[in-house]
Amino acid sequence: MKKPFFILSGLFLIILGLIVVNITLNNIMSTQGIVLDQIQTKLHNLQDKNVVLEDKVLQLSAYTRIASQAAAIGFVPDTVKTQIALSNSLPLAYSQ
Repeated sequence: MKKPFFILSGLFLIILGLIVVNITLNNIMSTQGIVLDQIQTKLHNLQDKNVVLEDKVLQLSAYTRIASQAAAIGFVPDTVKTQIALSNSLPLAYSQ
């Protein structure tokens, strides 16, 4: 009579322990899911900001914008083709 009681009480304690472990693990996973969702939201926001910044960089570095800003501050395009040499040697070929 004592053997079945010990077996049943042992199984009951094992089941109770597994229930506690299950609840604990579910609780940990649910809080990690909330943190993961927050991180994903921040990631999407940063990706959106990166797209906006890339667009601004492309707009500001466009040749037409740079040329118009250069003209606005007084730079003029070079109409005479000149060569700049860093040494005294003459170029091998010169197109006219």
